[in-house]
Amino acid sequence: MRLYLKYFSIHLRSAMQYKTSFFLTVLGQFLVSFSMFLGIYFMFSRFHTVEGFSYQEVLLCFAIVLMAFSLAECFARGFDAFPSMLGNGQFDRILVRPRGAVFQVLVSKMELTRLGRLLQAVLVFAYVIPASGIVWRWDRILTLVLMVAGGAAIIPLSVFDPVRPMPASIAAEMAE
Repeated sequence: MRLYLKYFSIHLRSAMQYKTSFFLTVLGQFLVSFSMFLGIYFMFSRFHTVEGFSYQEVLLCFAIVLMAFSLAECFARGFDAFPSMLGNGQFDRILVRPRGAVFQVLVSKMELTRLGRLLQAVLVFAYVIPASGIVWRWDRILTLVLMVAGGAAIIPLSVFDPVRPMPASIAAEMAE
């Protein structure tokens, strides 16, 4: 964990070399996710329920997915760059280092500008948790935490990530 925090510190100091650019990009990421929130808001201002789901229920789902995706993009973006690491020889350098290759690929890229999306998810959670009318017992809180953590763990490894091309064998199976 200490080594991960060291890598995090390196990425943070690198991002802070251009503070204005960093904060404007964070703001831009916040506004992109805010436009999705506005889409949900306007849809529910016209239609009060969608397939039996209320505005608060849809916002809770939105916040869970947005937080999981934001955490994955912020802190585990290295797997997206893996194909280019193979192509340009960076992975060869990783293999000769004394640390695990998976860990090094994981920390090779952190998109700290995605903190804008994470902030959006936290703000939506701050609104929707009290407004949802759900009685938050320990089992529901644990479920919520595991949903976010599981999503954040699965998203970087997903075969269906739009950044990486889908392997031809899977695409062929899906076409059948």
